[in-house]
Amino acid sequence: MVRNKSACVVLLFSLFLSFGLLCSAKDFPGRRGDDDPPKRYEDCRRRCEWDTRGQKEQQQCEESCKSQYGEKDQQQRHRPEDPQRRYEECQQECRQQEERQRPQCQQRCLKRFEQEQQQSQRQFQECQQHCHQQEQRPERKQQCVRECRERYQENPWRREREEEAEEEETEEGEQEQSHNPFHFHRRSFQSRFREEHGNFRVLQRFASRHPILRGINEFRLSILEANPNTFVLPHHCDAEKIYLVTNGRGTLTFLTHENKESYNVVPGVVVRVPAGSTVYLANQDNKEKLIIAVLHRPVNNPGQFEEFFPAGSQRPQSYLRAFSREILEPAFNTRSEQLDELFGGRQSHRRQQGQGMFRKASQEQIRALSQEATSPREKSGERFAFNLLYQTPRYSNQNGRFYEACPREFRQLRDINVTVSALQLNQGSIFVPHYNSKATFVVLVNEGNGYVEMVSPHLPRQSSYEEEEEEQQEQEQEEERRSGQYRKIRSQLSRGDIFVVPANFPVTFVASQNQNLRMTGFGLYNQNINPDHNQRIFVAGKINHVRQWDSQAKELAFGVSSRLVDEIFNNNPQESYFVSRQRQRASE
Repeated sequence: MVRNKSACVVLLFSLFLSFGLLCSAKDFPGRRGDDDPPKRYEDCRRRCEWDTRGQKEQQQCEESCKSQYGEKDQQQRHRPEDPQRRYEECQQECRQQEERQRPQCQQRCLKRFEQEQQQSQRQFQECQQHCHQQEQRPERKQQCVRECRERYQENPWRREREEEAEEEETEEGEQEQSHNPFHFHRRSFQSRFREEHGNFRVLQRFASRHPILRGINEFRLSILEANPNTFVLPHHCDAEKIYLVTNGRGTLTFLTHENKESYNVVPGVVVRVPAGSTVYLANQDNKEKLIIAVLHRPVNNPGQFEEFFPAGSQRPQSYLRAFSREILEPAFNTRSEQLDELFGGRQSHRRQQGQGMFRKASQEQIRALSQEATSPREKSGERFAFNLLYQTPRYSNQNGRFYEACPREFRQLRDINVTVSALQLNQGSIFVPHYNSKATFVVLVNEGNGYVEMVSPHLPRQSSYEEEEEEQQEQEQEEERRSGQYRKIRSQLSRGDIFVVPANFPVTFVASQNQNLRMTGFGLYNQNINPDHNQRIFVAGKINHVRQWDSQAKELAFGVSSRLVDEIFNNNPQESYFVSRQRQRASE
């Protein structure tokens, strides 16, 4: 009986102690009206170390302290006022006073600001001393000192203001980009095969942004990225394709119904692959990715294409597995067991090689795949390939180069009627304003940073594309009323971004001050337009078209003397196509 009573007493005492610990974790060391919540938080956390048993119970106790006196919350509630902000407000008040009183007022502001800074330094030293005296564990001591420094030395108010300004700027930039139907961020791609050894992603359809891009909506753009020493499975596609290499080196092989073509590819190499041709690739490099921009012109459904893989396991599957056995066995004159082994593959071999579109290959296999490959150079050297960067630049000076291959000059491009281009802008340089008469250019940023400015008429909203006929008529009337009014479209460009320049929209590209800008592009044409008739017309530079106007046309158009027009448009006799921003700033 006595023993049972003793057990009950011990049990009641344990419950009472546990309840006391929980209460102390929530409100320690004193009343809720205590004036130093940061100290209460530290005391509460130390109490958890002293009074709890086991790591799990200690973590629960510390979580309770954190929820009650959270670090972020206590810093927000008990942070001293911003001395810098108060100093700026004080100076602003001084400027509103009479002129003879301003110096004394400003002196008082400065003196108070210096006193507050000294006070902040003293508070930091006291806080740091408190950490060394109270904290036992080294990691706790370091965390405590770090919190003191953040609270009293690192000027958190200014950091908050800078972060707020950055967030506002980012939001404005994202909002501007979201209303820009011509700028496709690198996130606008959708991955079809995203795997350990590579990625194949497709850009959304052009007209999904705005109906003005419907003329090129039959085309699709994709990016193929293969990691070092990677093999890309053989496949064919229901689309005419142009491969444009932007990074790395590799081997591209494809088979038509007549021949086998194999090319060593490096940046600038262009390969046209006819629809239905089986193609496979290998990245020859041990360190760099092989990156290729692929333009598709589907032959079945405009704007939609599919890949067909004769070999595969799960994703992708072999399309041969879709045939029934009663077709496959007589067609290949093979037993079903062998077909199962061929299309299913041995489990160990499949695990070793991988199961996706991209397969890891040995260096011996990579070298063997490239033994018969040739290296494209001149436009007439190969039937299906050439190196764009080996051609003579169409425009060139010390500030940049522009390469272009047109269907009328390159027989490799005639069947698909696409122009391929490459732009290399030195840092701080401008590709002067110009426009294309018939081609819409899809530009891909390969390297560097910069921006683009383009002149656009006031276009109807994207939503009007799917509105009722009556609302469309109202939109068209509004468009007619605003004819002759334009807006500037400016977009920051970085690696992987896409920008679309419709035909006849004046545009200029600018490289950043500290990086060269390297881009490639495809000139696309509506089905009813002959690509041989496209002209690039410059509105600035040495050969701008205004120079050729009659004097009377210049005076009537600009409302000033033709001499002033000539002075402005003929003011750059040495520079054409590319100009330097640095030179203009030096002249200013």
